[in-house]
Amino acid sequence: METNELLSLDTFPKRYEACFLENCAVREDCLHHLYFKLQPASNTWGDAIFPSALMPENLINGCCRMFHAKRLVTCYAGFTHFFDEVRRKDLPSLRNEVYSYFRGRSNFYRYGNAERGYLYTQSMADDVKALFMEYGYNEPKYERTFKSIVFYE
Repeated sequence: METNELLSLDTFPKRYEACFLENCAVREDCLHHLYFKLQPASNTWGDAIFPSALMPENLINGCCRMFHAKRLVTCYAGFTHFFDEVRRKDLPSLRNEVYSYFRGRSNFYRYGNAERGYLYTQSMADDVKALFMEYGYNEPKYERTFKSIVFYE
């Protein structure tokens, strides 16, 4: 599946920064620039990346620090059976640690439902698996796996 096929304004998270810097060397591979290109002509304001991003003191390895490459990664969703294997005595503390990892219970459910911009990636799955392993459990069960473009890492 081509990454450009997945891109529309609806796939980007709310308040994603647009980059309109035409002199950037990596603009065609950057999600921020692609987001700008998808904007309708009627849109006249929003969050943006400033031209100072291309100043030498703001570059990282010769590239804008806001550069975010478009690439497909494996994501997981469906947390209905996330804690099924956990014993009752471990459930409250493990659940609290998992909720803390996701920065709250509501975010846990957003990632579980793969809401707009909330994608549970392999690196996150590895972190949560480590939490489960500390308690002596295997990694949690997910209901579906899919490929998607990740906007925040």
